[in-house]
Amino acid sequence: MPSEVFPSDRDLTAFCDSDSNWGPLLFLRPARTERMTVLRTGAGALLLGLPLGLFASTVLLLVARLLGRPAPALLSFPLVLSFGYWLIAHITLARAWNRRAARLALSS
Repeated sequence: MPSEVFPSDRDLTAFCDSDSNWGPLLFLRPARTERMTVLRTGAGALLLGLPLGLFASTVLLLVARLLGRPAPALLSFPLVLSFGYWLIAHITLARAWNRRAARLALSS
């Protein structure tokens, strides 16, 4: 891993540093020198994906009934959405955050 900062890291960590971008999940944000773990990103993904996915599944269920089609399983969309949120957060935000945390730990 190169020691220089990736250009997008500054943007991603600036996004993560803003309290308003975390909303009600602010309690999950680690300290700037602390790594963003898989469990932390997973908890955030579940707390976002389950309720939003459940709402979308309910809407899909109603549309399926109106159209006379079979409805998808109720938990399939929330689980897929949660996994998608986790994957995106892990690949983008967590990696940028963890590179910064490692740099800050070395400089202290």
